[in-house]
Amino acid sequence: MFFRSLTGHNASHGTFPSGKVPARERFVHDKRGSVAIEFAFIAAVFLAILFGIMSYGFQFATRIALSYAVTEGGRAAVAGLDGAERETYATAAMTRALDAYSPLVDPALAQMTFTQGTSAAGDTLEIGIDYTDARFSFLPFVPTPEETIRVETTFVVADPSG
Repeated sequence: MFFRSLTGHNASHGTFPSGKVPARERFVHDKRGSVAIEFAFIAAVFLAILFGIMSYGFQFATRIALSYAVTEGGRAAVAGLDGAERETYATAAMTRALDAYSPLVDPALAQMTFTQGTSAAGDTLEIGIDYTDARFSFLPFVPTPEETIRVETTFVVADPSG
């Protein structure tokens, strides 16, 4: 068995006959470019994690924006004196809140619901938003939200005087 080094030295026969190292030998022992290959492997994983975090962050921020809009709608509705006025105030406040999140949330895709009822504690207002947006399903490995995101809450309007 004999050994060829990159210097062209053959342990059993001296040097290569031509004095040059064959391309196959240079390719096997050349270390240049290995950092670029390692970076390509690591960068692919890193970018997948980074874009996954961003995608999930958009989903989470949308749900927070919808929750904020429903809360603002409920706060505004409490100021109304009758059902029609409460619904008008709630819808206007939710629209303003969704417009504030305009690049993230498309107000045209939100359907607002407003239901009034009564309970032992007082008048109840159930306010909700159904939001459908397919912009968040661009990465196959990130779980997407349900087809329609539903955010709702119930407010009780009570007369403090009893």
